[in-house]
Amino acid sequence: MRGLARDISLAVGTAAAMGFTYGAHGPVLPLISSEFHLADVQAGLISTALFLSAALTMLALGGSLDRYEPRTLVAIGVALALAGNVASALAPSYEWLLAAKVTGGIAAAIGFLAGVRYVTARYGDSRSHFGQGLYGAGYPLGSAIGLWVMPSLALAWGWRGAFAATSVVIALVLLAWLAATAVPPTRRPGTIADAMRCRNCWGTAAQHAAGFGLVFAAATWITTFLLREFSLPLGASGILGSILLFVTVLARPAGGSLVAREHLRTLTVMRLAQLLILAGAALLAWPDRSLAVALVGTGAMGVGAGLPYASVFNTAAASLPARPAAAQSLTALGGFGGTLVGAPAMGYAIDTWGFSVAWLILGLISVFALVVTLVMRGEEDLAGAGA
Repeated sequence: MRGLARDISLAVGTAAAMGFTYGAHGPVLPLISSEFHLADVQAGLISTALFLSAALTMLALGGSLDRYEPRTLVAIGVALALAGNVASALAPSYEWLLAAKVTGGIAAAIGFLAGVRYVTARYGDSRSHFGQGLYGAGYPLGSAIGLWVMPSLALAWGWRGAFAATSVVIALVLLAWLAATAVPPTRRPGTIADAMRCRNCWGTAAQHAAGFGLVFAAATWITTFLLREFSLPLGASGILGSILLFVTVLARPAGGSLVAREHLRTLTVMRLAQLLILAGAALLAWPDRSLAVALVGTGAMGVGAGLPYASVFNTAAASLPARPAAAQSLTALGGFGGTLVGAPAMGYAIDTWGFSVAWLILGLISVFALVVTLVMRGEEDLAGAGA
C-alpha cells in the first residue's frame, strides 16, 4: 500500500478537474444565453449534451473497461475533459458549445469509471469506502470551484476567457496524474448487459440518479436561481450557489467513513440521504422563502446527495461481484441519466411555472429513490453473492 495517500490525492485531483467541466457552464449561463440568445430550455440542453454522451459511452464501453490499465484510462479521460474545456472557450456558436460538451461527456464516462476501479485496486483487499468517498468528493469539489471562480473570471475576461484560464489548471492536473502508481487491470469479462439483468444494480442506479444526478442538475441552475429570485450579483450568486457542492464534497467521505467504521449500514445511509434531499427541495420550493431558508435548503440537498456515494458504488460492486465494472457502469449511468433528465426538465419548469415547480421535480426523483430502498439489499446483506 506504498504511496496510497499520494495516489488517492492525485485521483481526487483528477476527479476535481473533470467535475469542474461538468458544471463550469452553469454559473456563466446568463452570459452564454445572452450571447447566443438562448431560452432556458436550450440552456438546460448544454448539460444534456454532456450527460447524454457520457451515458452513451457507458452503454458502449462500461463493462469492457476492466480490461485496460485504470491509470492510463483516467489520463485519457482528463485529456478529453481538457479538450472539451478548450473547445468551450473557442465556441463560435451554440452548436459548437454542444459539441464541446459531448467531448466532455465522453471524458466523464471513461475517467469516472476508471477512477473508481483505480481506487479499488489501490486499496486491494481493504475496504475502500473512505477512499471512494474522497474520490467521489473530487467531482462536486471541482464543480463547486467552478461555481465560485467562473463568475469572477468571466467578469474579468469574459466567459470564454474563464474557460481558457481554467484549461491551464486542468493541464497541470493531467501532468501531475502521470506520477500516480500504475495498477493492473482486473480483466473480468462482461458488458453492461450483465448488470442490466441484476435487479439490485438497478436499485443502485436509482440511488445515484437521486444523488449525483440530482445535485448536478441543481448545480446547473442554482446560480441563475439565486440571481433571479433574490436579485443578487452574478459573483455573489456563484459563491452562495457553491454551498450546494461544497457540502456534497464533505458529505461523500463522511458517508464513506460512517459505513467503513460500521456506525451505519449502507441502506440506512441511502434512506437518510433521500430524506435530507426531500427536506432541502421543500425549503427551496417554499413560496416567498427568504435567502437564509433557501441556503439551508441548498445545504440539506447537498448533504443528502453526497452521503450515500461510497455506499452506492460498493453495493453495486457487491451486487455483481463477477462483473463489478459492469455493475458500477450501470450505477453511474443512473447518475448521468438523472442529470440528463433533471437539468432540461428544470429548464422547462422554470420557463413554464417558475423555480418552485422545478425544485419539486427534483423532490419527486428523491421520493422514487427512497421507495426503491425498500426492495434493495445493501452491501452487508449481499455477503459476496450476486443479486
